[in-house]
Amino acid sequence: MLKQRAQLLMAAGLSLLLLPLGLVLNPELGVGALLGFWLGGTLMGLFGPTFRVLLLGSGLCALFVASVVFTPLTRALMNGLIVHEVPQKADLIVVLGGGMHCGAGELEASSLARLEKGLELWRAGYAPRISLSDTVGEIFGDARCPSLGLEARARVQALYGTEGPEIVLLPQMRTTRTEALAVAEVVRERRWARVLLVTTPAHSRRAVGAFRKLGLDVVSVTSSEPRFDLALTAPADRLKALTPLTREYLGLLKYRLQGWL
Repeated sequence: MLKQRAQLLMAAGLSLLLLPLGLVLNPELGVGALLGFWLGGTLMGLFGPTFRVLLLGSGLCALFVASVVFTPLTRALMNGLIVHEVPQKADLIVVLGGGMHCGAGELEASSLARLEKGLELWRAGYAPRISLSDTVGEIFGDARCPSLGLEARARVQALYGTEGPEIVLLPQMRTTRTEALAVAEVVRERRWARVLLVTTPAHSRRAVGAFRKLGLDVVSVTSSEPRFDLALTAPADRLKALTPLTREYLGLLKYRLQGWL
């Protein structure tokens, strides 16, 4: 009985320690999901075989975190995702959608960085117009979340008024794939040739691949990375980079299996 109680307490502690790693890998996990994972991990301590599985999983997670924090692994993985090319004259600057702070109704840092880069290219005369993604709230986990594209358009209009770039709003965008399809349709309708594709560095490989798969003439121009130092010299930055790294490598796998790359 004492051994079982000790296992139960250890399982509860291990499960609790693993939750921050879960939030790093997927920041969109809610309280209910986290509580469910913790309770499930705790209950694994009731049985010897499942407790050993928990111990093994915890050990593997510890090795994974150590490899991220203390080795160049994260930097190598990040380099494999970045496609940054020299800007060229184009017909359209495509600013891909990023994240939203739904509660405050504000653009998340990655969205602001992409918009800033798109406007920088427009001011430099690379293209006369910018496309923005009119998103649906469900993709951010909240149906009431404002549209990213509408918020970005309002910001551009507040900055430039009638002197700003022409805005092409892509309606009801949910994924990079739907953005690529929408841009391809607009390009064909208006008989444009080249587009500049603006997104954050980690997202650029999957994004440019999805657009080129549709036959578009695309130049990938990455924005800055506001969420962490892209040099990835500090352990804290390496941990922060885990979220986009995990999302993008899983995204690449999904897109290849779907034939979208």
